[in-house]
Amino acid sequence: MKEFVLSAKSFKRMDDPRDKNSERTKYVCYIQACSIPQEFDEWMETNPREQKMSTNVADKIKESLAENPFFHELNRGILMSAQDVSYDNRTGEVKIVLDDPTIHGNIDGGHTLRAILDAKIGNTLSLDQYVFFEIFTGIDSPVELAAARNTSVQVDLKSIAELEKSFDVIKEVLSPLPFAERVQYKMNEHYQNDKNAEKVSVIDIREIIAIIIMFSQSIYPYKTSTGTLSETQPIQCYSGKEASLRKFLNLGSTIETAQKKNREKMIKNMSPILKDIFSLWEVIESSFASKAGDTGRRYGTRKYSKYNNGNIVGHSMLEKKQLQYIVPKGIMYPLVGSFRALVQVDAETGRYHWKKNPMTVWEEIGAKLVATILDEKVENPDVIAKNGNLWSNLFKEVYIYGYLD
Repeated sequence: MKEFVLSAKSFKRMDDPRDKNSERTKYVCYIQACSIPQEFDEWMETNPREQKMSTNVADKIKESLAENPFFHELNRGILMSAQDVSYDNRTGEVKIVLDDPTIHGNIDGGHTLRAILDAKIGNTLSLDQYVFFEIFTGIDSPVELAAARNTSVQVDLKSIAELEKSFDVIKEVLSPLPFAERVQYKMNEHYQNDKNAEKVSVIDIREIIAIIIMFSQSIYPYKTSTGTLSETQPIQCYSGKEASLRKFLNLGSTIETAQKKNREKMIKNMSPILKDIFSLWEVIESSFASKAGDTGRRYGTRKYSKYNNGNIVGHSMLEKKQLQYIVPKGIMYPLVGSFRALVQVDAETGRYHWKKNPMTVWEEIGAKLVATILDEKVENPDVIAKNGNLWSNLFKEVYIYGYLD
């Protein structure tokens, strides 16, 4: 539990007008900006996005803070959740108590708060500058307030889901993998403010989820209830990342507690194969061109390969390996997705395993799969990715090979 004392003016308590027994209380006041403690920077977990301080919006906030005496009226202010708030009329001091960092802290106005704290560090903050504060006590979760208030730049679904800790089960599985620290779970996460520093190449969590659910037998089972092969292919994993995220978040129910249970069960059951799925993605992306060469095809003649006389033209998505050829995601998704044909689920435990090692299958029939794609003779990878017949043909090639004795 942390107690902070700030200087305030025009302090007012506002009780719930609809429920006199409610423990939810709102406090509003003007806070002397220079009295805001630097430690507030440590209470940002309740904000659904990271603060990107090089945007036009952030620049305008900093300019107004430095130059406009009416900043407290023109700026939307700072919204916080707290364990307790009290005000001393004699001293003009407000005491804010923060206890649980998942509930208490900054909910909205993160850019304003960062601008103030940065100005304090740079000794450019006027003693006469004030900022509007709203402080709520008695709330159980910051999620609803965060979703409602963060509207100047629309907060995306993944940021709200991260605030709800919907990705914790995925984080646990990804933690030992080499790209885990680059996964972006909320807006602006991993954004590098230092222009001289190396830019972090982030991987959107929606991309990770889309790749995972291609193999999920809960979401995209490759067999029907009668045991025949399904005609449904997970094309939406490529074409609709937001829709894929919703499928994951709303898995199997309209009730939040059941959805959470279903998500955790699916990921835990899939955990024996998840590392292999991402390793397979990496291997296919790195060796696609050589497999094309094995069939006598020159992949470098395709414009989307971006081949440039053997120079490095890009890096692999997951492990950042240098590439002489780009393999667009429009090719990667149907190709990697075809290996879901090798997935089997233990009837008793629900745990996933492979019928055959996917790396071995790639080595043995990868050239044939690549030829199937390149025979499409389409120069638009987006069109390739939305070709249901191609998805089906690739899947059936892997399925047939996988079940050959």
